[in-house]
Amino acid sequence: MIRYNFKKTAALLKSKNQDFSERSFEFSCGTIKLFFIAQLTDKAALTENVVKPLILHCSSAQKPISARIAIDGIIYSDDCMIQSDISKIENFILSGMAVILFSTDKNYIVVNFKKIKQRNIPSPQLTYSIRGSQDCFVEDLDVNLSLVRYRLKDKNLRIKKFEVGVRTKTSVAVLYIEDIANDTVVNELQKRIAAIDVDGISESGELQSFLLNSKLQLFPNIGLLERSDMAFHSLLEGKCIVFVDGSGLALLVPKTFSEFFHSCDDRYDNKFFGLFSRILRYAALLIGFTASSIFVAITSFHTDVLPIKYAISLAEMRSNAPFTALMAALILEFISELIREALLRVPKKIGPAIGIMGTIVIGQAAISAGIFSPLLLIIASTALIASFAIPDYTLVTPFRILKFALLLFTGTMGFFGFTLFLTFVLIQLVSLNSFGVPYMAPWAPFNFYDFIRTFMSNLTTNPVRPHYMRTKDKTKQKQKTKKSKNA
Repeated sequence: MIRYNFKKTAALLKSKNQDFSERSFEFSCGTIKLFFIAQLTDKAALTENVVKPLILHCSSAQKPISARIAIDGIIYSDDCMIQSDISKIENFILSGMAVILFSTDKNYIVVNFKKIKQRNIPSPQLTYSIRGSQDCFVEDLDVNLSLVRYRLKDKNLRIKKFEVGVRTKTSVAVLYIEDIANDTVVNELQKRIAAIDVDGISESGELQSFLLNSKLQLFPNIGLLERSDMAFHSLLEGKCIVFVDGSGLALLVPKTFSEFFHSCDDRYDNKFFGLFSRILRYAALLIGFTASSIFVAITSFHTDVLPIKYAISLAEMRSNAPFTALMAALILEFISELIREALLRVPKKIGPAIGIMGTIVIGQAAISAGIFSPLLLIIASTALIASFAIPDYTLVTPFRILKFALLLFTGTMGFFGFTLFLTFVLIQLVSLNSFGVPYMAPWAPFNFYDFIRTFMSNLTTNPVRPHYMRTKDKTKQKQKTKKSKNA
């Protein structure tokens, strides 16, 4: 513990940090000094609740003023505390707090009048919903916590806070419901966060990279949350949510493969339409990943599976193409990824123009010039559209990369290479876990109840929480007992 010296401490704070604002209050028995950063402090509230009361009291004070006297009867604040560790003063001020030092007391007061410019609560940008709420998380941790608290008024909701980053000291909050969440998942998550030793993080994506099972892991086992309604539903399922101060996206753990296909609309719409939508999403992932490879395998190795007339017609269409089926598919997939990346980076006002040029002008010109087969262009375009049908884009990213490897395997070995590579991908998926939960649950290991609920997610048909979550409280809806006819 550093020995307290009022004059040296005040002088050191001001000399080391030129952006620290200082205000002194003299009274008959000593001096009080107030330190804060103007850009991070609500100066109007600080003046009204701290500066003004101190001036009035110091003008008539005849006895020494201690931190306890000031906090109990002078300043007006519901978020303040007394501290004695001198080494923490600078960190408190840098985090936006106001610190009050006393020449007559070794203790000091930390007052929270933090005020940071922030945007209003916007509409969701990543997970658009037709029904449901239209609010989503912002970059302020307190606002995000308030959105969850507003929806989930449960006394068992726990919020554990951490500081990550030696220099940034970024606030990280872990949320879970104590009597539902699995202790193994909660403890493992907190252990990984506490073990992070880095200069600083600024976004949840940086924190996510530290929470993965392996640094070379390709498939995501941590979900992203943008909407407050999905956050509250996830907490009720027994999951944990991680907020990072300064990030508008929360992390969700654990996350299985099938849960990446869940959409918030599935909970609000008709259960049968939700079933249809999920089947459509699974088909979309399969089409986006394998469509071009199947075309290459059929046209290059297995033309006998096609009707004779169509095989001849397809051969005539490809007769003028200067590239092999494999090379043409690779070029088209590369162009599709190039258009996708360009549309993400360009300003919104010129984005549609690039989309029109890429899809219509280039596509039509390529067919007219005989560079690509019209059928291949249709398949590549369909695969591109299908990749946008997945609610969580982080699952699509690894398949976008593996798609090119699958094309190379198929282009060299036909359906044998196609099957070989898919088997390798399935082995990798089955081998993964998300904080102890099997990644491919409920398919591997198989559970019939959870398997059915994978496709049909509705509050009335899901009275029990997923078995693979191993939650403490397994029931989320009490079943009504049927009355006998004689009753």
